Amino acid sequence: MDHPNNLILFDIDKTLLVGSHFHYMAMKHAVLDVYGIENPKSVENLQGMTDLQILCNILSQEDLDRGIIKAGINECMDKMASYFQDNLFKENLIPLAGAKNVLENLKMMGIPTGLVTGNMEPIAWLKLGKVGLREYFKFGGFGNEAAQRNVVVKLALQRADDIYGVFDRKNVFVVGDTPRDILAGQKSGVRTVGVATGDFTVDELESAGADFVLEDLEDTGGILKIASESGIDVNPDYYPVQH
Repeated sequence: MDHPNNLILFDIDKTLLVGSHFHYMAMKHAVLDVYGIENPKSVENLQGMTDLQILCNILSQEDLDRGIIKAGINECMDKMASYFQDNLFKENLIPLAGAKNVLENLKMMGIPTGLVTGNMEPIAWLKLGKVGLREYFKFGGFGNEAAQRNVVVKLALQRADDIYGVFDRKNVFVVGDTPRDILAGQKSGVRTVGVATGDFTVDELESAGADFVLEDLEDTGGILKIASESGIDVNPDYYPVQH
């Protein structure tokens, strides 16, 4: 099999789907079960943080020894995953408009797609399965693996290189809805695509330094044009694929 030229790594929440309520509830329940903290203080500017980073920030605001925090963190994340799975049937998750169409087109073009998400891995796969997007991904970097998002990007890149062979970083794209997605891509030496489907505008994503910015993933042509500018021959017959 020929080595694919490009690689596209997607964020999940507010990039591919919306509507998660029980993710944060799972975190609150886990913090209560493991650390006995009933009403943890909120953390500002969560957008784009990893689950591990959010947990560490929440717990650092409490009167807890760092050793106690570290000793319980894996159990805490396990309880988060269990709680989320138990309540998945209540989640009103929906794929964002255009997400499935973009992924299907990229699949037809032979462009591998991976994940770079702040979600811990079990929760990431559950969310994608719920909205019918699980089939488009087989690897990624996840929010239980590192506090810093750029480390999560590097983990996804390592896994992609192991599966397909080493990618030229200028042909790797991180797609996300927050400035943290953009910054993580920049720190990892890859290119970035901002989508204004979350809490940040096109102007804000441009100001964050995104290489490309789209209003949303309904702009299938925009994603494929980005691919074509990077050396891929885009067949316009792909565009009509709709789901």
